[in-house]
Amino acid sequence: MVQQNENNQHRHHHSKRKKKRVWKWVIGIILALLLVNGAVLAKFYYDAKHSVESTYTPVKHKTGRDNEADLKKGQPFSVLLLGTDTGEYGRTEKNGRSDTIMVATITPKKTTLLSVPRDTLVTIPGHEGNNKINAAYSFGGMTGALNTLQSYLDIPLDHYVQLNMKGLEQLSEAIGPVTVDNDLDFTNIKHHFKKGKIEINSDNILAYTRMRYEDSRGDYGRQLRQRQVVTAMIKKIASVGSITKYKSILNTISTNMKTDISFDQMKQLYSHYKQATNIEQIQLKGSGQMIDGVSYEVVSSDNLTDAQQTLKEQLKLK
Repeated sequence: MVQQNENNQHRHHHSKRKKKRVWKWVIGIILALLLVNGAVLAKFYYDAKHSVESTYTPVKHKTGRDNEADLKKGQPFSVLLLGTDTGEYGRTEKNGRSDTIMVATITPKKTTLLSVPRDTLVTIPGHEGNNKINAAYSFGGMTGALNTLQSYLDIPLDHYVQLNMKGLEQLSEAIGPVTVDNDLDFTNIKHHFKKGKIEINSDNILAYTRMRYEDSRGDYGRQLRQRQVVTAMIKKIASVGSITKYKSILNTISTNMKTDISFDQMKQLYSHYKQATNIEQIQLKGSGQMIDGVSYEVVSSDNLTDAQQTLKEQLKLK
């Protein structure tokens, strides 16, 4: 029965993956890790519990809600998802930068993902003048990021998940090489990538997923490569049957991921929000503008209002 449930879970995720290639890399990694947790709960419960609990890092943050969202009752809630660059290419800064910023509003039957450009022009409390939204994490850590995004989007942010970019490399090492279809011939950090089918492994994964300057699509091209790699990694994780590999993946979680979602809450998510893989993606879009010699992404008030309204409807807020 356990094996049958595990197989059903894998088939369910496999059918969804083909439809969700637009997921950005942070979402893909988080779903991959949750997929592993779901499978491991049946076979390696205590290993999973230890790994997840080691990622649990609460922060001082007020959502503004009168009552906390009750996951046991399937109430809608929100999560700030950050991909940070601490550890990438040997960086050792305390906070690093939040290169990927997304907000997910989650119900038992649907998830809405909002992508926020990292150069979005915002006001950060306690820091005068113009600022980019990714500076909120650099200035104030996770609390600063939560407070800034919460104020900007005018919604409560109930939880957060942070993944270190170094974790992408270590996850690749844990699961082994994957194959992707590269649409651009380029060289980055002494690694050459030809067009067509190529192998991505722990040695070249950051060089492939982080390149943008040789791509005329800029950051959009980089996001495409990140989605390609994550999709391939999810497929491989879903097929992993080795206890040794499971433990290596769990070790990657405990080393590179932080969240204020507890192990018990993850079990509630697994039990009550299985259909949340029905995902709608929206994105804040702006125009690049130079202000006082600095390039910002300036989001129009109409675009911001539309995004806020969508998230509020998902959270059932007035």
